[in-house]
Amino acid sequence: MKDTEINWEKVKQQATDYLRQYLQIDTTNPPGNEIKGAQFLKRILEREGISGAIFESEPGRGNLIARLKGDGTKPPLLLLNHLDVVPVEKEKWSYPPFSGSLVNGEIWGRGALDCKSLGIAETMVLILLKRTGQHLKRDVIMAATADEEKGGTLGVGWLWNNRPEFQDIEAVINEGGGVGISRKRNNLYFCQVAEKGVCWVRIVFKGSPGHASIPREDNCILSLGRSLDIIRRYRSKVQISPVTMKFIQGFSEDEELAPIFEKLLKAPQYADEALRDIPDRGLRQLLETKIRNTFVPTVVKGGEKTNVIPSECFCEIDCRMLPGENPERIKKEIETILADIPNCSIQTIQSSAPSESSTSHELFQILGRSLTRYDPKAKLIPFISSGATDSRFFRNQGISAFGFAPLLVEGELADYQDLVHGHNERISQKNLIFGIKVLYDAVREYCT
Repeated sequence: MKDTEINWEKVKQQATDYLRQYLQIDTTNPPGNEIKGAQFLKRILEREGISGAIFESEPGRGNLIARLKGDGTKPPLLLLNHLDVVPVEKEKWSYPPFSGSLVNGEIWGRGALDCKSLGIAETMVLILLKRTGQHLKRDVIMAATADEEKGGTLGVGWLWNNRPEFQDIEAVINEGGGVGISRKRNNLYFCQVAEKGVCWVRIVFKGSPGHASIPREDNCILSLGRSLDIIRRYRSKVQISPVTMKFIQGFSEDEELAPIFEKLLKAPQYADEALRDIPDRGLRQLLETKIRNTFVPTVVKGGEKTNVIPSECFCEIDCRMLPGENPERIKKEIETILADIPNCSIQTIQSSAPSESSTSHELFQILGRSLTRYDPKAKLIPFISSGATDSRFFRNQGISAFGFAPLLVEGELADYQDLVHGHNERISQKNLIFGIKVLYDAVREYCT
């Protein structure tokens, strides 16, 4: 079969059927049980004559690796996706989250966006490369991994330490980007070339215990409450990284947004005012996370009994840090803003460094060209993600990784963002086949 003979309508139907079945497999993490998803993808590939192997980092925590062999002229490309999904509140969904329901051209289910649709798209890319008999100069490896939603220790982290094929690749295509928004002049697609670092901290407050019938000024619960209010109101210093500068420059032809971004660059001290002028809430939120370290309280633990003032309590803060930052600087920043809070200490729970890949890489350029073949209005621009992905494992070892699961948002970006890890997660068949076409085109060009 030649490329020109691919029946894309049949590919769309096949991919739709596969994704609906895949979404019916509950791989919620915790506990994970990703091996069921790995076995499902392995069976699909084996029917096409593509072999794969499953490796368990722990019982039930399966990781699938499949490979199409090239002639070895160039180092391999890795297509990466993860098998696990985040928990759901079933009663708040319009259609059951593990049903794979097809409603008005949309496929519903937990993982439809993050990131089982990418898993099916990358699976179909391998299949189409095999069917069309492409002569590959690179091996094309696909890895569907466990544990991404809990940090990747039992997935990519484990594979890096235990599977040699993970250490000779040249580049990675992963989740975390590819989303496009429609503007007057262009459809702007965001390719994740970097991500902020993670620094989770616990702030411990101490005070004098006693009977709650007698108020005390040194009640540690009051110190915790004051601290949360300080953190809520705090805005870290604006920092425009080189990646964020390129992101902003990507809007240079946008008549509505270019003046707002120019105002932000000229007077970063008035960033909040400039951001408020951005009409799309999703884009506003996206940009705000790119220009500051962020501090978000997520866990609070206090006393055990209503009539007892505890001697100690704590809160945990999810801090996301920009390139150039490190956990010690983040701790000092928190210490500075909480300088007037007595008897508190800060402990780092978990951290990972910011990571970045160069936009001069050949693969980044190819991704842009592939987009324009299927969307003439497309323009690819780099961005730094506020959320962490498994790409950091590779970037930290000098391997370029790009977040690119292409789809075009129809409507507000904020509405799309609310679906990821939210209720009623779904993807349209139109975007599913669009992503497969673009990825196939890019992988073929890069690997042949």
